Amino acid sequence: MRNQFHLPEADAEYLERFGLSWETVIENGCMRVIVYNFPLPDGYNVKAADLYLRIEGGYPDTQIDMAYFYPALSRVDGVSLKAITADSFDGKQWQRWSRHRTSTNPWRSGLDNIETHLIFVGEWLKHELTKV
Repeated sequence: MRNQFHLPEADAEYLERFGLSWETVIENGCMRVIVYNFPLPDGYNVKAADLYLRIEGGYPDTQIDMAYFYPALSRVDGVSLKAITADSFDGKQWQRWSRHRTSTNPWRSGLDNIETHLIFVGEWLKHELTKV
């Protein structure tokens, strides 16, 4: 596993505690955390997917935004996903989910981290399955 930059201790402990396989990668000056076999709710074409998060300079005070999946996700009921685009990274085509925090759910410096962002991602995944 690549470890090209260090995460804050709380992030590394969270990923280890939940048994998630992960690595840190820097490509073209951009830091990313790849989480392997991230579990997905029933209703998608796969049970788990690799997921990456972009880690911006200034993190953890600077928010994590969006999530990227490989392989690309689709709904088993055929309803199309909205606000997704392709993103090339690490020799693969990832699916970028353009989902963002809002003024009612802002990034809270000192509180939010990879754990809270992945909880947020889990909520996106569930909510997406309710759309018609």
